[in-house]
Amino acid sequence: MNKADKERQERRQRMLAREQGHTSTKPIPGTSGDLGLRTPQPVHRSTTPPQESKTAQTSRLKSLTPLLKQRQRRRRAILGVVVLVIALFIAVFTGAMSASIALLADSVDSLTLYLKRGNGGFPINTGISEPLQIEELAGGFVEMGAEDVVVYSAYGTQVRSFQPAYARPVLAVGGTRFVVYNRAGNELQVSSRTRNLFTRTFDESILLCSMSNNNTLAVVTESGRYTAQLQIFDPSFNEIYSWQMTQNEGTPIVVEFAPDNRRFAAGTLAARNGQLSCNVYFMDTAQDSQGPVYSATQGSMLLLLDWQSDSRVVAVFDTYIAVLDPRTGTETARYDFGGATLQSAAPGIRQTALLLNIRGGNSLVTFDSDLTPLAEIPARQAFGVTATDTDVYLLCPNSVECYGYDGVQNWVRNDLAGHPQAVLDAAELLVFTGNTVDVLTPPDE
Repeated sequence: MNKADKERQERRQRMLAREQGHTSTKPIPGTSGDLGLRTPQPVHRSTTPPQESKTAQTSRLKSLTPLLKQRQRRRRAILGVVVLVIALFIAVFTGAMSASIALLADSVDSLTLYLKRGNGGFPINTGISEPLQIEELAGGFVEMGAEDVVVYSAYGTQVRSFQPAYARPVLAVGGTRFVVYNRAGNELQVSSRTRNLFTRTFDESILLCSMSNNNTLAVVTESGRYTAQLQIFDPSFNEIYSWQMTQNEGTPIVVEFAPDNRRFAAGTLAARNGQLSCNVYFMDTAQDSQGPVYSATQGSMLLLLDWQSDSRVVAVFDTYIAVLDPRTGTETARYDFGGATLQSAAPGIRQTALLLNIRGGNSLVTFDSDLTPLAEIPARQAFGVTATDTDVYLLCPNSVECYGYDGVQNWVRNDLAGHPQAVLDAAELLVFTGNTVDVLTPPDE
């Protein structure tokens, strides 16, 4: 067999092997090396990846869990920081931070005074025999004489005493703080019950100060370009409101805050048509625009404002008393004195008591919420009146007389240590006689 025949035979063998599905790995005779004839095996492809064992999956999840938890903690931390920054910004922007810090400090004061309550008790000697002002302060009181200011807690414990050294000292009280300022001077001191907080000096003379229940402070000063300037400061003494008052608006003589500590009423005095007249402006520290205005009867002098609710402000003038609606600036009730002279006033939400000098003699007149008279009784030599929700107390030269709003006398205390100077409705009903303060109780107690 020649060479050409051998090659043809080998080709036939290879073709036959392909047709029969030859899978042998042996080399085909006549080929070089270890090349074997293989038939390619079909490749099976699947759309789903091969399944791992449950053990492998669990191990894999366990290895990923710490990483996932770490990422979650990081996200929560970042979110917390963002929320804190936003809350801090809002608090500073709205003044809530100042109020919160002030509330915390007042709470610490209250706790301190409670822990020291065993050191006090009534009667007490304040050392001030001729007080200029006595005001209730967080259940206790602050009393100011010509030189000294003393603070007592609701438990009858002396908290502090200091000398402001002002020529004409005046006192204004808030919820848990008070301010002593120098009228016609330019300095004031803001104090809590336990310490001095701020001392501020203004460029112009101070005319008036007033404090709200949350210790927001209003300061009225003279102004070089205007009739007066009214500034309002938050409990941290940051200015939150300012009002430059023109000659037409007048000079504030009374400022009273609303129970929400945001709105206020400013009673002003101005000369119009050759006479002095008073207006009451109802303002909001969150708004720049002027609110409702009440114009008093021409020639009447405003003495007192008492903002009692969202719809009720009692205004006491020297010739009449009126209930005003601060939402509209209108009268809702009124009582004219009819020529009588006002001696003392104790306005209330449900009842009001007035001490009037009528035809040369003093009389106690009580009213309901609409200023309708309930009773009128002779008050003889009484010179002052204090009232609670249920009782009226007349201050007489040597006694204190207690009446109901119906005019019926309940009792008389004529065994006091001296001339009664004031009756104060604090945590307990207190009577001040000379430099002594005691709890005022009925004679049989």
